[in-house]
Amino acid sequence: MKGGGLGLEIDRLANHPIYRQIIDAIIEKIEAGRLPPGTRLPTVRDLSQELSVARVTVHKAYGDLQDRGYTDSTVGRGTFVLTPPESGKVDAAELFAVPATPEMFLSSAPWVTRSRRTLSMEIAEPDPAFYPAQEFTRILHSLARDATSLFGYSCPRGEPALRYQIAALLGERGIDAGPEDLLITSGSTQGLSLLIHALTQPGDKVLVEEPAYFGLLALLHTRNIQPVTVPVDDDGPDIEALRRIMVRDRPRFFYTMSRFQNPKGISMSRRRRDEVLELAERFGLLLIEDDIFHPLAYDGEHPPPLKTDDRNDLVVYLDSFSKTLLPGLRIGYLLAPPPLRDRLAMLLQVDTMGNPPLLQHALAEYLRRGQYAEHLRRVIPQYRERRDATLDALQRSLPGGTTWTKPRGGYCCWVTLPAGGMFDDLRRAALQQGVAYTPGEVFLTRPDDRTHLRLCFGGVKPRAIREAIDTIGKLVCERMECRPAPSRSGLAKAAPLV
Repeated sequence: MKGGGLGLEIDRLANHPIYRQIIDAIIEKIEAGRLPPGTRLPTVRDLSQELSVARVTVHKAYGDLQDRGYTDSTVGRGTFVLTPPESGKVDAAELFAVPATPEMFLSSAPWVTRSRRTLSMEIAEPDPAFYPAQEFTRILHSLARDATSLFGYSCPRGEPALRYQIAALLGERGIDAGPEDLLITSGSTQGLSLLIHALTQPGDKVLVEEPAYFGLLALLHTRNIQPVTVPVDDDGPDIEALRRIMVRDRPRFFYTMSRFQNPKGISMSRRRRDEVLELAERFGLLLIEDDIFHPLAYDGEHPPPLKTDDRNDLVVYLDSFSKTLLPGLRIGYLLAPPPLRDRLAMLLQVDTMGNPPLLQHALAEYLRRGQYAEHLRRVIPQYRERRDATLDALQRSLPGGTTWTKPRGGYCCWVTLPAGGMFDDLRRAALQQGVAYTPGEVFLTRPDDRTHLRLCFGGVKPRAIREAIDTIGKLVCERMECRPAPSRSGLAKAAPLV
């Protein structure tokens, strides 16, 4: 059946939902130039009449097109075509020619995510719609009078004004630090890279959580450092396993995300964090605490960071504004014991001659005005809604035997599919249906007999979250020859140890 002036065709006998057929047909015309920017699309009522479909079907299709950046709708004016985004057709043959590795995922994920045809739950990132871009731009304009000095070289350890504001922020978390104790880095990743450089030699062993942040695994691989893994459950790392590894391997450090761990989204319980600190003191083990998701807490009180109770300067504290504010700032910081901090400062100076002062001063002013706290108050309810939509969709769409974590903060949910399913082609099939997720194997250092997915909900609206997880659920059920369970207990049931 054709749709009036748009010339859309729908097939009522196809398995592909009608609203998705409408979406795909309009996107094809936009990308082919047959619907140029500024074109006004038919009203929901007109197109529903032309196609003889329910208005809600067209409304859902139009909403999805706007979510993906193809159109813009204004009440009273209509729906208009925007400049077509970069084509994002996924070459599945190329993407899956090699096994999934942290390095492969780092290079391919941004490419997949740029596709506006893809509902991406792949990257743990904030929603660009929530960026405080206008507020930040106004601050940049206000700094114009100091442009001469702000375009010069930075203080190697970071601009004092920013370090002062961050020290005040840390004080609110119960961490005693002065501006002189901090180093400003290009995101937390640069801090982590500097630490690996300063603390290890090729062939050394370091202790990491399993599953682990894939960016860390990639960094270790580039330095020929061997990761030794400790499993994590709902309360944090397995203490007995941790003790055995410390005795057996004497790792150079233990990297941990004590709050809203990536990829599981779990936080250490108070008892577990105390046990980790006690073991670190007993063995003199350096702890690297990555706390980048800490402000994104959705449910009540949470244990403080490990650094709060660090009596022996054994905790190096890493943080960044990339996950909570503006990823493009690339501003992070680290807090380290004095001798190590001096070594890191030297490496930082050799590596970058310091980070650009303009953005550092803008962020310092943003923090000084209290706008960061205001920003968090605005966005946290939005992200909480997306977390809840994720858990609700998993409950509705995934078959029995599937388990998942219930993150109380951050952007990540770890899903473990039922045992015995044949899921080797699941990610390929999901991409072909326009849905992207992170395969669990990129977070693991050894093969697992279960299939895991990381779903990131920060950059996806609730409606798109439900659609993406519904698609995944149908693909999982097809491979198990089953139907999703309409309702079952265990919403907060954690994934098995891996």
